[in-house]
Parts: sequence; C-alpha cells; structure tokens
Amino acid sequence: MNYFVVCQAELTLREGSGYFFVNTSVRGIADVEFQESRGTAEVVPVHPGVLQVMVHDLCLTFPAPATATVHVSDILEVYVRVVDKVEIGKSVRAYVRVLDDNKKPFLAKYFSHMNLKLKAASSIVSLQPLSEYSEKDTATFLVKGVVIGQTSISAVVTDKTGRTISSAPQQIEVFPPFRLLPRKVTLIIGAVMQITSEGGPQPQSNILFSLSDSNIASVNSIGLVRGVAVGNMTVTGVVQAVDTESGKLVVISQDQVEVEVVQLKGVRIRAPITRMKTGAMMPVYVMGLTSSETPFSFGNALPGLTFHWSVTKRDILDVHTRHSEASIKLSAEHNFAMSVSGRSKGRTGLKVVVRATVPEAGHLWGNKLELSDEIQIQVYEKLQLLNPEVQAEEILMSPNSLLKLQTNRDGVGSLSYRVLDCPDKAPLVHVDDNGHLTSGSLTGTASLQITAQESFGVNQTIILAVKVVTVSYLRLSTSPVFYTSNKEMLSAVPLGSVLTFTVHFHDSSGEALHSHNSQLTFSTNRDDLVQVGKGVSNSSLTVRTVNVGLTLLSVWDSEQSSLVDYVALPVHHAIQPVDAHDLVPADVVCFSAQLVSHGDGLSGTWSSSSSAILEIHPKTGVAVARDVGTVTVYYEIPGHLRTYREVVVNRVSRTVATVPSGSVRNERETKVLLTTRERGTNLIGSCSLAQLESVASLQPEKSISCRLQFTSDAVDFSAHDVYHTHTTFDTSTGVYSCVLTLGLMTEQQVKVLGVSMSGVRVEADVEGSRFSGERVSAELQVNPGFYSDQTHIILSSQHTTAEFSVYGATGLLQHLQVKSSSPSILVQEKEVSSTYPSFIRYTVTLLNLRDVTSASVTVSSPGSEQQLLIPITVVHTADPSSTTRAGVVGGEGVGILQQFMDSYQVMFFTLFALLAGTAVIVIVCHAIFSPRDPPVHPAFIQRTPPAPASPAASHFNSSLHSSDLRSSPKLRLFSPDYNCR
Repeated sequence: MNYFVVCQAELTLREGSGYFFVNTSVRGIADVEFQESRGTAEVVPVHPGVLQVMVHDLCLTFPAPATATVHVSDILEVYVRVVDKVEIGKSVRAYVRVLDDNKKPFLAKYFSHMNLKLKAASSIVSLQPLSEYSEKDTATFLVKGVVIGQTSISAVVTDKTGRTISSAPQQIEVFPPFRLLPRKVTLIIGAVMQITSEGGPQPQSNILFSLSDSNIASVNSIGLVRGVAVGNMTVTGVVQAVDTESGKLVVISQDQVEVEVVQLKGVRIRAPITRMKTGAMMPVYVMGLTSSETPFSFGNALPGLTFHWSVTKRDILDVHTRHSEASIKLSAEHNFAMSVSGRSKGRTGLKVVVRATVPEAGHLWGNKLELSDEIQIQVYEKLQLLNPEVQAEEILMSPNSLLKLQTNRDGVGSLSYRVLDCPDKAPLVHVDDNGHLTSGSLTGTASLQITAQESFGVNQTIILAVKVVTVSYLRLSTSPVFYTSNKEMLSAVPLGSVLTFTVHFHDSSGEALHSHNSQLTFSTNRDDLVQVGKGVSNSSLTVRTVNVGLTLLSVWDSEQSSLVDYVALPVHHAIQPVDAHDLVPADVVCFSAQLVSHGDGLSGTWSSSSSAILEIHPKTGVAVARDVGTVTVYYEIPGHLRTYREVVVNRVSRTVATVPSGSVRNERETKVLLTTRERGTNLIGSCSLAQLESVASLQPEKSISCRLQFTSDAVDFSAHDVYHTHTTFDTSTGVYSCVLTLGLMTEQQVKVLGVSMSGVRVEADVEGSRFSGERVSAELQVNPGFYSDQTHIILSSQHTTAEFSVYGATGLLQHLQVKSSSPSILVQEKEVSSTYPSFIRYTVTLLNLRDVTSASVTVSSPGSEQQLLIPITVVHTADPSSTTRAGVVGGEGVGILQQFMDSYQVMFFTLFALLAGTAVIVIVCHAIFSPRDPPVHPAFIQRTPPAPASPAASHFNSSLHSSDLRSSPKLRLFSPDYNCR
C-alpha cells in the first residue's frame, strides 16, 4: 500500500494472532509505534523519503512479514482548476489539488491537516466548500457570482513547519445574464433576422446556435435565422468556455428565443395620423395583420416582395421613397415604408399593393399573387392670418422637455423672459433668466414674453405661443445629399458612406416639435452590413455602411413602443463595373463612379491600397492589374464621401497567343494577339474617352511580354537574335499585341533559317507574378527572305551567259519576280527545286554587246519588302583573229592594250604596280632633295635611271601579248555578301 503522509497516519492491522512486532526498513524517515489495543500502527513523519513498514506476527509463522510502503513528502504546489466565467447569481465549481515533490496528488483526507482554504481577491464571488469529494485527491468548492466584475481566486495550504503555500491565482469573471434578442422572431418564408445577445462574458465568446426543428428555419454561425416552412420552433444559444485543465468546452450560459414562420394573410398601412396639415410630413409603412408581423418579418424576404404605392387623387398627397431627401430613390422591393406630405387640401386614398415576385415561394398565404390595403387621408390648410398679413409663431414642446431659447440679440442687449400665466390655471411651462424653457407634465397652451432692452434705450418685445402637446409619431430623415454627374438619383446607399439619420417628432396635426424628452432605441435585422451608433445629439443616429446588402433599421421611443419608424438600407457598390472584383494580371479596368462633389460637380480622386497589385490613375480611374493579391480601390470626394471596392487579382490560369485572321504572315513585321484571360479581352468596363487617353500613361504593356522560340532544333541561335519584339495594348479592342519585327540578319542566319524550314513559336508571358498555368502558343512561318549565291555577274562577248540561284522558302520562291534593267540582257528561269534546300536557278544572257556596258538584275517578292540587286558588268572584247590583225596593223602597242583590257587580273596587277612605283619614286626624291635629312645610305641611291622600254618590260609585254586567252582561268562568280533592301 502507498500512503502520502504529511501528518500522523494509521495503518490498520487485520487478521493474524494480534501479537505483532513492527519495524521499518529505514530509520529517521518516520516513527512507527504499534497500538496493541486498537490493532493499528501509528506512523509519524519525520523527514521526506520512502520506507517499508514491516509487521511480524509473533505467534503465527508466515513466509514473510506484511509490508506497507509509506511515502513521506513535502508539499510542492497547490493547483486550482475553475472555469474563468460565471454568470451573476449562478455558481460553478472549483477543484483544488495538493501535489507532492513528485507532482503526485495527496489524498483529500489529509487536506484538513494542511489547513486547505480557497480565497477570493474580492467579494465579487462567494466561496463555499463542499463536504463530499468528487475525487479522492481533490477538494471541491462552489464559486457563486455575486457582483459583475473580475477577480481572482487562489488556494492556500500550510505544511508541517508552518510555511504557507499558495496556488497561482485563477482569474474569474462574473458577467451579466446572457440573453438572446429579440425574444420572439416572426418571419415569413425566405425572410432573415439575426439573433443577437446582450450580457454574457466580455469579450463575448462564440455563441453556438441550435434549432429545435431544422425543417422550419435555419440558422448560421452568426445567428442569421431564415424562414423555411410555416411553423413554430426555438433557437438555443449557448456560451461556452474552455476548461483550463481538461481543455474541453463547458457550457457557462445559455438562452433561447421563439421563432414563428408565417405566411402573410393580409397587409395594412400603418399611418400614425389620417388628418394632416398642408406641408406636414409623416412616414407610412406596411404591416401584417398582427402586431408581430412588422417590416422586419417580410422586408428582406427572398426571392422577395414588391411594394407599389398610389393615391386616388393627385395633387393632394405627395408620396416619396425613403431617403429621397438624400437624392436616393429606392426600388419597389425596398418600398415597404414611404414618406408622404400634404400638398393641398382635400381627401384622398393612399393604396399599397404587395406583389410576390415568385408566388410559389410561399411568401403570401395560399400562394397569392398580391395583397393590398387602402386608407383615407384628409389634408387641410394651416391656419394663417390674412389681414393683417403676419406670421403667427408658436413653439411646440412635448411634456417634461427642455428647450434653450436663443435670439439674435443674445450678448448684445439685456434679455428677459416671462411666462404670461393665467391665474386660475396651473403653469404649463417655466422659463429662467438664461432662456431655459421647461414644460411640465400637462398639455395646453401658454404665452411667452421675451423682452430685449437695448443699450441705447429702446425695448423690443415679442410674445409667442407655447404649446405642450403629446408626440404622435416620429420620422427619420437622411443626410447628406448625394450628387451624381448625370443628375439622376441613386438606387441604393453607396458602400463606405456615412449617413446621419435625424429623428423628428410630430404632433397629431403633423407639425414638428421643437423639443422632446424621448429616449430613442434602435435595432437592425442584422449587424454585419452596417454599423449603427448614437449621433451627436439625442435625436440623431450615425450609420456607416461596411458591406453590400440589405439592412432594415427601426427606431422607436423606449417608453412608447408605438412611436416607431422603419427604413430600408440597401447598400450597393458605387464603384463600377460589377465584374471588376475578379481580375487577372494585365487586365485594364475602367473604374467609374457617378458621385460628384456638391456645387462644382467635380469628380473625386482614385487611389489603390497597393499600387504593386493594382496601379490606378488618380484622376480618370483607369487601372492596370500588375500582380496577384487583394487590393481595395478607393474613390474619395474630400469632406463628403469615401467609397471603396475590394478587388481580387487572381493568378493567370491560361495565356493565349493567336494570329489575327487576315494578317499577312510574310511581312517583316508580324502582329500576334495576346491575352491572359480564358475568354474575352483584357479591357474591363465601359471606358470614357478621357480614360482611354490615360491608359498610355500607365503603360499596361509592361505587364505582359512575348516569348519566342524556334520550332526546329536545327537552329542554334535564339529567336530574339533575329526578331525585335515589343508589346502594345489596343484600347479599341482591349487586346495586347506582340509585334515581331525581323531585323537584319547575317548571311549565316539567313541560310540556316532558309534551309531549316523552322517556324517561330510565340507565347505570352506575365510579368511580376509566377505563372505556371497553360500557355497556348501561336506558330508563325519564319520568313528570313531569299538570298542568291552570286552578288556580281560579269559578261563579255566570249562569256555571254551566266547563272545564279536564289534560295528561300518554297512558298516565297513561287512568287519571285526577276527583272533586268536593260533590254539587252535576258533573264530566264532554268531550274526549280522544291526539295531541301529549295531554290530557283536563273540564266542571264547578253543579247547585244554594243548597247550596254552595265546593268542589274532585281529579284523581289510581292509578299515581302525584300529586294535583291545583282549588278552586271559587260566587258567589251574581240575574237582572237581580229586581235591578231589589229596587232599587225597597229603595232605592238595596240596588241598590248588589247590584252590589257581582256584580262582583269592584269588590270589589278598593273594598278598595284603603278601605285608601288609611285611610292618608290616619292621616297627616293624625298631622300635626295631634302637638305635637312641625314645622308642617305648608298644602297638607296638610284645609280642607273630606268630605260623607257627595258628588256624586262618588253619581255613582260611580249609574254602578255602572246598568252592564250582561252588558257586563262574560267570566271568564277562568288558572293561574300549581297544587297538586300
């Protein structure tokens, strides 16, 4: 047996003879004494350690003594486990353990010897120990929330030496009662209401919602309940917390609400008054047949209802949509509430027709198409004094309200205020010397006299009627006013705008009160689309739109729930286009917003939260997607509005390169269309002329480039070596283009491309982001042009024909045009080869020697700008017999001249000989006749002047004259280069 001993313990000895001898395995750890009368062995701890207590029976023989292992240990720590949240008035349990040096728990029966206590840092909670132990090594305490707040609890024990050991403090929060709101929800099928909560722990943990019947309604994680079928059920909300030791979720509070899903059996117009003065305004809205069927029950149902209002007589009553004073005209599905104003005296009917857009959706009872209601409203003229024609002024106040009076003479003259009371009536209002007018609890009319005493001795007095009346209804008005460039009203509230709702209180005639004492309360059917808060005064609310969608807002007097008004708050994107939220890199977007500033009508400024992802022009709103990511586009009118739209630039999944139909592929400049979208163009939205003109400043072509690669492996150089590329963006079509220009090539490059029959593959490449998607390429025929094996042709009377070949692609060679510049030279096609390498061989024939000395052959193609010009030189020579006769008649000089002209090798040799001789003569003359030069070495002095006709020269000329012309080497035509224009 194992015992954790901190004080005296007893070991009970059972069976045996009753006569025992007790000893221990180790001395000094504990003292053991046998109590024969009680049959126990008392163990008194001395020092920490482990020992064996051995019991020997003195009368009976046993193989071995009975043993018990005793652990004597000090207290290491105290551990408290408790849920950190408790609702006020309710209790949770705290568990305490005491651990030894080995972090093993002591048995609970020893806690009394340790003086174990659980203490709280404040009286926010009360602590009560429980006598029973849930576990043999754990003490249990009941922790009850008494006051809302936060505190901590800790456990304390005392060891044998009197040392106090405390646990780490455990924080605990006492929170107000957790309640779900509203307490009852009434919805039609397809309508939505969010269940919110009050109280509970702060910050509030996630609420886990559950349904008693999921066939009647559905609920999501944020408490949005949607009606599914007619019936009743409950929604339960549970607040959970984490147990610090087990890590499990425990329920600390819960509540539930009733949900009723109905169909509208009928509708009625809720009008606060049916008799109103001309010029008065009041709100009207649609209700169901029961008081629980409010606009919150059906105002946002999907697929939805439409509300159509009309009057039976015109010019008596004006009917406007809510927010019309802010230049917003709501659509029919949001017009469950309207604003009416008396225009002229008379009686008219106000009618509403509620239609179901999809009758099968079950919004209306019996799947009806529509429901309607009509009321009569009397409009009468306001009392006015015609003779004399003066304005009768009055102040309207609600009971128990306060109004601070102000005049144009405040701070200038001496003002005094006095209520003209009737002696037989109780005073209705009171006024002090500072102009604070206070109404009592009674209603009626009193007179107020205000006197201003001027410093120059003149007194001014006015007398006003003060009416204390009850409030008949309240009305919401919207500000600020939204101005658009096309002067049209908006259909919804722009996202990001901040609205101010002012609450106006009216009496039974429709007149607006100047003061009231109402405490306003507001609520929305959901809190994830707008943020509603108190305004600068008690009569105003501030609404900030944060998400797109429909929210219903209601405002009422907390003391009189019948004083209520409802408005719809549809929030839409003010920044267009609609499909601009889903982009890919290289997209060009034309953002637009109709909102302009008041007065001058100027547009706002555009900005992007990240120019690295989306670069936008600040004035026109045209933007280019540069990289992948999420970015926010802002449109701001300083001091008035800042709307925004979130844009997601996704990765490009596919790039496509296509050759436009009808393009000429053999031109030196070729255009390939590029796009980074699956379908459509990269131009998003409807662009104005100013936007199209500003696209160039953003340089969208930097976002995309074209990649080139030859299709043949026989080409050993890059396609970018011969093609110059640049990317353009066409704003008229919204398509990128890769323009390929064939540059100047070396003869080797032309020959390789000509004989390899290689094409070039064009692909789109996205800059700024890693692209790993599909690339759809376009292949172009490479047209390096054509080239000739000859760059110069020489013809003579003895060589009247020559040949040259033109190499190139087969398709290009089929349309070659070869022309001669002289009619004396004929060019004819001799041979055509379509096999690799393809060529056409031409024959050049000299027809008439006398009429031409030089000419050229032009080779061109209609499908290319390339043109070859091969010059032709015609050498005039005579036949051998005539040359001999000429030599006889004319002497030796004539023969030498004739031979000189017949051989162009001799021409070059003679030219170089003359140049060399001239250089030698210049050097010798300079050496002889220059006095400043040093003496010339005798080796460089010419001793014998050359003879006019030396034997060497004669021998040279003779050998030249006697050479056989036919034995000269045959003329070879070679082409180190060719002319290409």
